[in-house]
Amino acid sequence: MRPLRRTPVPPGAAGVRALIGPVTAALAGTGPAVAPVPTTTVTVSNEYVARILSAIRPDDPDAPLESDGVAVVLSTSGSTGAPRGVLLTASALTSLSSAVNGHGTGPTWVAALPLTSMGGFNVLIRALAAGHEPIALASIGGAEPFTPSDFARAVHEASATSSDVRVSLVAAQVRRLMTDEAGIEALRACSQVLVGAGPLPASVDDAARAAGVVLTRTYGATETSGGCVYDGLPLTGVGIGFASPAPAEVLVTGPMLAAGYRCEPALTAERFTPDGYRTGDLGALDAHGRLSLLGRLDDVVVVNGVNVSLGAVERVVEGCDGVDACVIIAAPEPEGEVELIAFVVAAQPSSGLRASIAERVQDALGRAALPRRVAHMSEFPLLPNRKVDRAALRALAAAQEQVTWLR
Repeated sequence: MRPLRRTPVPPGAAGVRALIGPVTAALAGTGPAVAPVPTTTVTVSNEYVARILSAIRPDDPDAPLESDGVAVVLSTSGSTGAPRGVLLTASALTSLSSAVNGHGTGPTWVAALPLTSMGGFNVLIRALAAGHEPIALASIGGAEPFTPSDFARAVHEASATSSDVRVSLVAAQVRRLMTDEAGIEALRACSQVLVGAGPLPASVDDAARAAGVVLTRTYGATETSGGCVYDGLPLTGVGIGFASPAPAEVLVTGPMLAAGYRCEPALTAERFTPDGYRTGDLGALDAHGRLSLLGRLDDVVVVNGVNVSLGAVERVVEGCDGVDACVIIAAPEPEGEVELIAFVVAAQPSSGLRASIAERVQDALGRAALPRRVAHMSEFPLLPNRKVDRAALRALAAAQEQVTWLR
């Protein structure tokens, strides 16, 4: 049976160097399967590392690897629950490389996301396929803050090796870069800027377009070897379906699908079905045949007997003037009731912002969808993979004095 080896991934460029050899051997079948694990830093806690280890279980004699075909076991983020180890074959990981990189000499990629998350790991896979080592930001892995100057430095370095520079970011990083002229110029210098790991607020997209920055919104998961749908259209070889007449749960098919979950055969059978991978996302095709996401199946809560989609409320709030981003938390109340709480990022929140949010939400979704409390934040707490830490927001909602509540 093929061994599964833990590979510690330090922050910054050292993480790229630590992974290139083991991953290359794993993909070629000449080395053990790789289990990338972050090292502890100021932003990556021992507890977070322990959660990842419990999901992927490397070097565990009581849990042999499910298949010799598995090359990499990567942990999901755990942003909506406990992390899971995802079993990825070499063919799955590399199946979309040509569709993404194109043909010719190949692009140079800038690594701006943690290499132990699918978004960052995918950049490494694409870079290896293109034949150019990725240029890493000092901030990946959490040892240093993400800054526009470091991003600009990495893009400049990548431009010295190729005229085709690409990067994968999350919305929070794009928002930060758009506040800085050096960040904007660096984004303009990239031939492709992929934005994934959650919705992109319309205000950020609009600001980027106005500045001449073209963003490509991606959709995918660790279970689909990362982004496989670009701007609503599936990449070559990827299929999109629905569990029932749309809007319904999105199903994904294609060669990039994972082989299942580490040590969870029942969950593997539930999610990886003959009809495709069940994403847990609610979606439909718009008038142009593009996939439109309508929220998570598990983000629908009952408020006063009415079904409310938290994702739908977030999108409405993000459409309010002055709101850059929004996260809605459903907090349980006594007697089984639910309270909706809005956390918003706004550069200069006006005195009437809460009233504007209430009016907009009630008009669009009805009274049941109104957030009872609205908190202003300069930025959201993030997990090491740059996704919003919703558990931290729930804790802030319970400890009310730690945030600024809009009146």
